[in-house]
Amino acid sequence: MHVHSRYSPDSALSIQNIVRSYERHGILPLVCDHNSLTGSEQVLAGIRESDPGIPSILAEEIMTRDGEIIGVFLTEPVRPFLSVEETLDTIKDQGGISIVPHPFCSYRSSAIGKSALDRNIGRIEIIEGFNARVMNDSENLLAQGYAARNGKPVSAGSDAHTFIELSRDYIIIEPFLTPSDLVRNLRHARVQFRRTNPAIHYVTQAVRFARQNGFV
Repeated sequence: MHVHSRYSPDSALSIQNIVRSYERHGILPLVCDHNSLTGSEQVLAGIRESDPGIPSILAEEIMTRDGEIIGVFLTEPVRPFLSVEETLDTIKDQGGISIVPHPFCSYRSSAIGKSALDRNIGRIEIIEGFNARVMNDSENLLAQGYAARNGKPVSAGSDAHTFIELSRDYIIIEPFLTPSDLVRNLRHARVQFRRTNPAIHYVTQAVRFARQNGFV
């Protein structure tokens, strides 16, 4: 439930990489690139060529003025750098739902601020309780505890930016058709989770530097 394609500036994953991983493992990726819906659209189109029954779930990791929010079941891109409230409004207007990724990750300045999270928790559908790139296990536990206290289901994701991270961390969930079905079924889903070696962040930094300087 958290994968980045090359439409994120720090990801080395091509559309073909992600589609092939699905074909090999049967694990549907929720592609949510930074401030872009294009990778999600292209991966979904690639998967549907061989598996047309896959539901249409487009997602984007949106930078707000207070940190990141993932919009799921989107129909068009959400403009970045709005307030959290405006971002949630836009997601809702599209019939979508929201996930807060890595909410207590101290490594990432992009994590949503605690005050903004508390202020809007009643409008947020899902908390990412398992993020494989969170460097400290206690921070994932904080997210899980926060979700439990606020009655929110948790998601799990690799936050993959490289091929070796794909299909390692995922949710086993009953079939669903609508956003509300997903939220409901997520409460009874099973989590497969292995935290990634923190050294993977150095790879991401190298990818970002190379792409910014035209090396790849």
